[in-house]
Amino acid sequence: MESSRPSWRRWVWASIRAWACGVIWGLGIGCQTKELASAKVHLQQHNWNEAVVALEKTVAGHPENAEAQFLLGQGYALQKRFAEMNRAFTASLALSPQFALEIKSWRQKYFSENFNAGIKAVGADNFSAAVAAFSAAAIIDASQTEVYRQLAYAHARSGDFAKAGALYQNLLANNPADWETALAAADLYRQQQEYEKSAAVLEQALRQNPRQAKILAALAESYDCLGKHDEALAAYQQALAIVPEDKELLLNLARLYLAKNDYAHAILQYANLLRLEPENFAANYNIGLSYLKTGERLQELPRAPNAPALASKAQPPAAVDSFPTQPLIREALRNFKTAVPFLLKAAQLDTLHAGAYFNLGAGYARLGEVEKAKAAFKRSEQLQEKH
Repeated sequence: MESSRPSWRRWVWASIRAWACGVIWGLGIGCQTKELASAKVHLQQHNWNEAVVALEKTVAGHPENAEAQFLLGQGYALQKRFAEMNRAFTASLALSPQFALEIKSWRQKYFSENFNAGIKAVGADNFSAAVAAFSAAAIIDASQTEVYRQLAYAHARSGDFAKAGALYQNLLANNPADWETALAAADLYRQQQEYEKSAAVLEQALRQNPRQAKILAALAESYDCLGKHDEALAAYQQALAIVPEDKELLLNLARLYLAKNDYAHAILQYANLLRLEPENFAANYNIGLSYLKTGERLQELPRAPNAPALASKAQPPAAVDSFPTQPLIREALRNFKTAVPFLLKAAQLDTLHAGAYFNLGAGYARLGEVEKAKAAFKRSEQLQEKH
């Protein structure tokens, strides 16, 4: 009789264990198999490959085991097999919420690592590495839209404009109000000289963001490239109405006026810029150039009979002041006198700019200051010879 008691007890304990395992399996957790125990040992020893092999066997035999699925996801992550990691994590979550916080943590960890590696690679101009890192981050967490912007940029810098364009289009299709992506897409099209596409993207973005000055500025550039100068001027003016002290906008608008030989409006915008940044070379040089060109334009207008001509580089205006009643001459001289200090400042700000010295020499010559003109022209010639 006594010899039967151990058998009876073993049977009871086996039944209890079987019942407990059945309950646990129902919860999606599962009893620890030989392969699962082995996998845990391999994970502790950092033997990732052996751990994954053991876990794959566990999952194959017990796909309802949430812990095994979770650990398999970890193993895949450590092998940088992120698509498979996601599948395993998703399977674990479908079985039980037990590992939800840990799964979230693992995904955040590897997303951050790859995203930051991509940013670092871009900073080092290693765009192929950036593409690989951002692609991995996008697999890990497809909900992070910023990673697609960065991936598109890396593709563009790698020269793969088609992939970059496709990514930008997908982003804008999902969020038409995303003006930062619209700017990036428009810049990509401008690089490829597809100015119509660039303008179309920005026009769409402007409808969603009518008071975004950066969109207006980029749209003005695209219009300018298309030869739509009036539309470009209007876009710059709208942008400046929003941010009146934006120095880059002032400079671009002034440049556009100067390109149209509209010297009066160019001077106005360069003057606005100089109030904000007196040491700006481009503003000093181009406002001086605008005054110089205005004086030359006045010089070319029809004059009254016997009126004296203004000086050229070779001939100073010895008798100009004896004709004070000549309004065109006086106005031309006023412009030349106004031009010289700006051109002199420009030459001081950039001592290697041959154009600044040449136009400074032209201003001096128009005023009859022959020695100063010769010195400026000589310096311009020296700089041109060096380059």
